[in-house]
Amino acid sequence: MTEETAGAILVAVDGSNMARNAAKVAIKLAQIQGYAIHGLYIVDEALALEAYSDYHREVTFEIDQNDDDGAMAMLEAQGALALNQLEALCEQAGVPVENEMLLGNVEDMILDRAQQAMMIAMGRRGNRHANEPDRLGEHFWQVVHKARIPVIVGGDVAPAQLHKLMFVFTNDEPSLKALHGTTILQRDLNAEVIVVLAGHPDDSQAQAWREQILARIPKEDRAHYQFLRRPEKQVEALVAVAVEHQVDLIVMSQHHHRLAMLDELLGSPLDKVLQQTQLPVIIVH
Repeated sequence: MTEETAGAILVAVDGSNMARNAAKVAIKLAQIQGYAIHGLYIVDEALALEAYSDYHREVTFEIDQNDDDGAMAMLEAQGALALNQLEALCEQAGVPVENEMLLGNVEDMILDRAQQAMMIAMGRRGNRHANEPDRLGEHFWQVVHKARIPVIVGGDVAPAQLHKLMFVFTNDEPSLKALHGTTILQRDLNAEVIVVLAGHPDDSQAQAWREQILARIPKEDRAHYQFLRRPEKQVEALVAVAVEHQVDLIVMSQHHHRLAMLDELLGSPLDKVLQQTQLPVIIVH
């Protein structure tokens, strides 16, 4: 999320419904902000080159055993199908698109290509875990915790419009950066914004935070912001707000710290939010 109009959103596709939903949000933002789309499919070398890999679970189309040409051919066919679908969505929206298919380590290749992108868009889990709504994909987890640019996370829900946003404020530098992006989104989308003051602020802290946020929002846009403070458990409260207010998109920040191994074992607050809602989420680093 930036005020610059040049650039591209990197859309990592895998044929999954979650990746398509992330692509739809990315295309909407590209359409209104003047970006292009860079479509990317990675043929996972761990599946393509391993003799006994379970690559069939990553393929969305029916495979006749007599026509099965092996992992590489099937994954390349899957990639061609996913990229063609992305191209059709972009053409329908009038958004320029350039597609690319590569062989390699999925997260490494996405992060490498992301160095030239404004944002990343991808699904939160692949095809093999499509029916496990609280599951986060391994490749997704690595990308979202290592990326240094915003990530659009697709889930099972693809709102037709992006009229209502929920912004999670935690009164730190990443959150202030996310606020800047939210103000741009609000104006571009002409959206309403529910600001959730997270981290259990008391009354005086909540008032100070509210004033700090309003000072960073143009005066003419302030009427579009509603502030909420919930004393309940943080993750459950955030998800409840999104449901109660029929939110279309959540914006929140990601904190890079030394406890990455602990997060991988127990799950960070961000991970838990992603597990408990299937709405699209934009994560700002």
